[in-house]
Amino acid sequence: MATAAAPQDQGPGILLTNNSARQNTYYFFENYWNGDGTAGANFDKPLTNVELGPNQTVYVPLLESFKGRVQRGDQQPATWGEFQVKASNDGRAHGDISLQQGCDGAATVASTDGTNVSNGFVNDIISGAPAGAFDMKPNGEKVLASTEGNWKGPGNQVTTDWEHQQLG
Repeated sequence: MATAAAPQDQGPGILLTNNSARQNTYYFFENYWNGDGTAGANFDKPLTNVELGPNQTVYVPLLESFKGRVQRGDQQPATWGEFQVKASNDGRAHGDISLQQGCDGAATVASTDGTNVSNGFVNDIISGAPAGAFDMKPNGEKVLASTEGNWKGPGNQVTTDWEHQQLG
């Protein structure tokens, strides 16, 4: 994975790249609340969205106060790229890739400040998964189920075991 260059003089935001072979619309969801170490996940009110073709990168401006996620599409289950632009405790950006509410494909997050901090994964962990690990989005897309549990019931242990086997 190559480190992207930080945009010059464009203000706070992120560089978003679609490394898939298909066009995708990415939705940004700002948390409902942030505090006490908790965050209220927003599932139904996207802040903005961007459409990207294969191997396309775009700069998405965001307020420094943004804390939330970006995901492919606006339906759950989905892979979440969770991040905050500027943390109140140290003034830095932080991010991770979450599979707790499902997985609809690989994702990575990386710094552009020269520290080369990154996490996530690039390999396809959906293909070859055991039958019991799957769920469906409302649009019919086959994805890996939630490992944490949500409005649909408890977490899927088959999915948890498969993801641990694939990603450690």
